[in-house]
Amino acid sequence: MRIAIVGYGKMGRLLYTRAREKGHEVAAIIDPKVEAPEVTSPVCDGKSFSNADMVIEFSTPEEILDRIAFYGQNRLPAVIATTGWYDQLEDARRVVNSCKSSLLWSGNFAIGVHLYMSIVKAAAGIMNRFPGYDPAVQEVFHAGKGDSPSGTSLMLGDILLKELTSKERLETGRLDRKRTDSEIHISSLRGGYCPGTHTVMFDSPVDTVEITHRARSRDGFADGALQAASWLLKAPAGFFSLDDMLKL
Repeated sequence: MRIAIVGYGKMGRLLYTRAREKGHEVAAIIDPKVEAPEVTSPVCDGKSFSNADMVIEFSTPEEILDRIAFYGQNRLPAVIATTGWYDQLEDARRVVNSCKSSLLWSGNFAIGVHLYMSIVKAAAGIMNRFPGYDPAVQEVFHAGKGDSPSGTSLMLGDILLKELTSKERLETGRLDRKRTDSEIHISSLRGGYCPGTHTVMFDSPVDTVEITHRARSRDGFADGALQAASWLLKAPAGFFSLDDMLKL
């Protein structure tokens, strides 16, 4: 593949390295804020992407709909690993469908995380029959992570909401009040260098059941994005999540 990388922070740099190690060509690197010899342009324009087959974005959520529209109008399949923009998913879907382009997004591109989510879904289905177990989601990330909670924790929370009939909404902020019985609290800790740990807890008066995923490095995120890009190149036009790739 000839890949254009949008966003050249820690993940963009890792993606650059992993892509070249796997025999892919990095045709362009776009970042308006980073000064590095590998960066080919500060802006997304036709010239920047002229030699690219595919875009993989690990960027910031600002102006993401404009970028998605640009990818669509230029018939560039796009893998969106940028986080913190999920309130705009339906707008993005409309843009992609109107352009008849292809896009795949996820809050986390580590394949193991999606296996973990399948386990959480199965566990929540079991726990739904035992209302004495109350769920919560906890996450730990490095000090430099730019959003809170993570997209992965929100995806876990959505799984719990769908499977647990007693729960109606997620609470992601600091609680200075009693949490209501119908809420699921997602708590976030930021510090150090941890690449990402997620725990779903089911707690009862007599015991606790915990299901945890710990990332050992960021390599899994970059490798998953590259696998998604290979899949998307062969897929029809459409708006996809990583779950779609793992199903087919």
